Amino acid sequence: MMRRLILSFFLLLCCCFFAASAFAQDNLTGRIYEYKTRNLLPGIHVINLRTNRYTISDQTGAYSIPARVGDLVVFMGLEYQPDTLYVKDLNYTDIQLMLKQNMLKEVRVTQQELKLGNLKAAPTLSPFGGQTLVYQTDDKGNYIGGVTLNLFDSHSAAKKRKHEEETAKDEAIKAKIAQVFSPENLQNYLPIKDQEMQNFIILYTPDVETYTDHDFNLALYLNICYKEFLKIPVEKRQSEEFLQLMNTGGN
Repeated sequence: MMRRLILSFFLLLCCCFFAASAFAQDNLTGRIYEYKTRNLLPGIHVINLRTNRYTISDQTGAYSIPARVGDLVVFMGLEYQPDTLYVKDLNYTDIQLMLKQNMLKEVRVTQQELKLGNLKAAPTLSPFGGQTLVYQTDDKGNYIGGVTLNLFDSHSAAKKRKHEEETAKDEAIKAKIAQVFSPENLQNYLPIKDQEMQNFIILYTPDVETYTDHDFNLALYLNICYKEFLKIPVEKRQSEEFLQLMNTGGN
């Protein structure tokens, strides 16, 4: 009896272990660093292009997103070059993003501009760490008394953050559309190739609103578009001057 109880307990432990392992393998996890400096990067947008699932790295740079082998996962930040990961396995994966290179225009300062009258007073830091107090000056930079108080608008900051998140999500969807409406993928659906395929893509690649519509069906959409495409004379469909011919001669 005791032997049977021990065996049952052992089997239960094995089932729990495998169930936990299977659950863990549903997510791609890791941390995001800045290239070379190895600084942890919070606030990086992580998008699975297959499912459009979306998350943001936390304060420690950690991320976790549902994925499976074969998915494409994009990592995007406003100050960093986007990086796309092809998921070969669901092992813990660290990502390094490179800073965007911003070239600043050269600024020349003449001796005349260094006169005290042309210098502006630096803003005074507020107790909250922002540049909220600025001493008032006239057009020549002379103090005239009083201060200007600039209040931080939390609603504007939240609105800006929401806009940035929506922009990043739109860019990820556009990348997904470009992947779906590529010659390599469309050749699985359509009996055309080469220049004719390129002209079809130019004419019928959907926008973000159309592609993300709840009723959008890729096979149905391609079938309708292909029937319309066949109404165009074959010499136009296969022409390298396709857009020019369409704009000047119609169908």
